[in-house]
Amino acid sequence: MTDPDFLQDLGVSALGTRLRRLFEMLNGPVFDAYRCELGFEQRWFALTLLLAERRELGVQQAADALGTSHVAVLQVAKAMETRGLLKRRKSSADRRVVLLALTSTGCDMAKQVRSLSQRVDAAASALLAEAAPQFLAGLTGLEDALRAAPFDQRLDAARDPPED
Repeated sequence: MTDPDFLQDLGVSALGTRLRRLFEMLNGPVFDAYRCELGFEQRWFALTLLLAERRELGVQQAADALGTSHVAVLQVAKAMETRGLLKRRKSSADRRVVLLALTSTGCDMAKQVRSLSQRVDAAASALLAEAAPQFLAGLTGLEDALRAAPFDQRLDAARDPPED
């Protein structure tokens, strides 16, 4: 008999912790596969595929497309540039704008990343079909609800519940 799962027993109180644990269970093997098989950091994944598709983007355009910060994109870009996967240049139209593009090595890496990504997709799809076919729809619903009313607002509202 296995021990009960304490976090599961806590229910909704442990939602964030359980999501983090789930992320680690899924992400750890994927992180290792990208690093060991390709010598590629998984945190470069989204920017690599974005630039492979769009060819060249300003840092802020990339940040907006990825839903992340300007600083986060710059950090990833700098690491990718160090590895020879990305090049940066100033825009001729606006010298304040830094444009990002994959190098030829980066384009080759993007093909390898897509190939490994197909394996990840197949494994994740099989897992979802087996255990949680509606998970992505539920996740999208959570994301949409949090965009409509962020969790800090929900915390404030829970502080003073309406009286009956």
